[in-house]
Amino acid sequence: MKTDTGPADVGLVTDRADAPGPGRPALDLGPLFAPRSIALIGASATAGSYSSRSLTNLRRTGYSGSIFPVNPRYTEIDGLPCYPTVGQIGQAVDAAMILVRSELVHDAVRDCVAAGVKVITVCSAGFAEEGAAGHDRQRELVELARAGGSRLVGPNCIGAASVVDRVVACATLNITETFTPGSISIVSQSGGMAVNLFNRAQGRGVGIRGFVSVGNEADLDVAQLVEALADDEQTRVIALFIEELRDVPAFRAAVSKAHRQGKPVLVLKAGRSEAGARSSLSHTGALAGSHALFSSVMTQLGVLEVDSVDTLIDTADLLARVDPPASNRLLIVSPSGGECSYAADRASELGLRVPALSETTVEALSQGMRFGAPSNPFDLTGQVIGNAEFLRDVLGELERADEFDLVLYAIPTWSAHDAERLLPGFIAAAEASTKPTVISAWTATDLTERSEQVLAAGSAAHFGSVDAALSALAHLARWAEMHRTLGFGGADPEADPEADLEARTDRSAPAPRPTGLPELPTEHQAKSFLREHGLDTPREVLVSDRDTTADAAAGIGWPLVAKQLCEGVVHKSDLGLVRVGVRDQTDLDRALDEFDGIVTENGLVPEGLLLSELHRGLEVILGGVRDPQFGPMVMIGAGGILAELLDDTVFRSCPLGASDAEAALDELSVGRLLRGYRAVEYDRPALVDLIVRFSELFAGADWLDQADLNPVLVAESPHQGAVIVDAALVLTPPSKE
Repeated sequence: MKTDTGPADVGLVTDRADAPGPGRPALDLGPLFAPRSIALIGASATAGSYSSRSLTNLRRTGYSGSIFPVNPRYTEIDGLPCYPTVGQIGQAVDAAMILVRSELVHDAVRDCVAAGVKVITVCSAGFAEEGAAGHDRQRELVELARAGGSRLVGPNCIGAASVVDRVVACATLNITETFTPGSISIVSQSGGMAVNLFNRAQGRGVGIRGFVSVGNEADLDVAQLVEALADDEQTRVIALFIEELRDVPAFRAAVSKAHRQGKPVLVLKAGRSEAGARSSLSHTGALAGSHALFSSVMTQLGVLEVDSVDTLIDTADLLARVDPPASNRLLIVSPSGGECSYAADRASELGLRVPALSETTVEALSQGMRFGAPSNPFDLTGQVIGNAEFLRDVLGELERADEFDLVLYAIPTWSAHDAERLLPGFIAAAEASTKPTVISAWTATDLTERSEQVLAAGSAAHFGSVDAALSALAHLARWAEMHRTLGFGGADPEADPEADLEARTDRSAPAPRPTGLPELPTEHQAKSFLREHGLDTPREVLVSDRDTTADAAAGIGWPLVAKQLCEGVVHKSDLGLVRVGVRDQTDLDRALDEFDGIVTENGLVPEGLLLSELHRGLEVILGGVRDPQFGPMVMIGAGGILAELLDDTVFRSCPLGASDAEAALDELSVGRLLRGYRAVEYDRPALVDLIVRFSELFAGADWLDQADLNPVLVAESPHQGAVIVDAALVLTPPSKE
């Protein structure tokens, strides 16, 4: 017996031979989300078969437009006339779903284009995900569609749905029929995850505008959908599930457009675990795992990254309901003292601040309290039970306070009795609040069903646990801060961070490859190159034998730093070939004797002795890596021997401006230390200037594959500078340029 399984939902290919270009037409969301007519090419009369599912979905979910089954084997399917080809329908068709075997898809697309179909969704598999031959077939599909001005979704996808327009054009029966319309739009590279997210959200009453499964993204991709959804009046939040970004510049521009429209973009990325490091030639390469780069780029673009399906749904739901808060200051209110403490602990762990109440607020609240004392978190105590008037007064007084900008009402596992008497007061206060306010109410089977019903009947944002509520609030606060940092929604509504990026890119003048510089330069050669481009390094002298060290050291001055350079050795300190704070010639001779022993023991080839001026300060690493997907990236983090031990690094697309560099430093523990700690004030402005200048140099030196400036020493006094005391460069082989 033959089983009709439909296209496989497989992983997407990395190499996109048919990448989007200037030839693709603009996207009109109308034929995708609200088509007036749909042709189902390959429709089947066999109930439950893959080719029958799209028709079943359209029928059972109340699609009001015209449905045209297309299959030369039938004259009628489910009471509808069935046509041999799209061209023989005899009237305009907005959208088509192709459900036939891969070898029949080209003819089907050709017919659709000839008939003027605006959006063609190819659900069939058997294209780029199957290798080079599949790439060629997929490219031909795109050429056919573009030649006629049609847009192509897929191939290898499930389809799309619009809750708002009651259109479920999907080749799967595993989709809910219980719809809650809303303003969240979902775009997914995985068909299965698109449906999972949709079903999960709808099952929890989270309002969805619609979703699109883009499959192989032969034509229509994530970036162009984000761009189109930025203009969609029905969309307030854009939620993405992706495995990789295919067109980073287009995605950057699309996100910038969405943000200018005030629409948050959230992303859940698959494949976050690291199978291995990129390269051991530099600390930067070892730390530049694909997800580290991805996360840093998302932060730089203002895209809110989440780590689970539920967090994506929860956060999108909250962002769709409330406006961005002015700060991350949180008020916690609960009738349980233990829950107050738990919520405060979790809030602090998530980066939310829980400030004390002002004296004015405490005085106003104290007048009505019989037990306890007002504070934040605010324990309502048992006084609230059976006392709705007290609850109303307390919540009203707290709404008037201005020492916080976010509110959490944390409710225990209430049964019907307390839920019906007290929850309406919390719901009313949350709905009336001028600040983002959410309710968490723990769920427990056979106990809290009535509590859940009462919450669902209101419009306040609510969650089934304190943890979920606080996670959503923390992401809300983070997005608001990123939004402000990037300049969206600020004092200048005409400011365009995308234009600022272009201006910074223009400053990255091409840096010609120095003649004679080897693929793996010595430290001295690397620092000489950096010095020639205006970056600060210590005074240093390279000597070839011990007889000339005395004069060289006198020119540098004691104490100094001595380093033995050897062929192929990048990390000299790992072998003991670095001495810091050499006091005099006797100390230097002792160090040189030790260097000779290490060289002999390890069979190394010496390349000279480097004597350098001694600098002190806070150790920072500054690096560069050229990523095939994201382009030139700069890394900033804790430096020295701790560079690979501490999880304290960030990556940024370069070139960077000063505000970019400042924001990147603020994400780091070492960056906060640089602002001053226990009366020590480091020269942070000098480091920011160094980061900017290095990022411009690295962006322009396309022959430079990796760079490590480690450590960079940031002086402990203002205006004393930031100096590169060690550097390693990895050049691209000339044949690969």
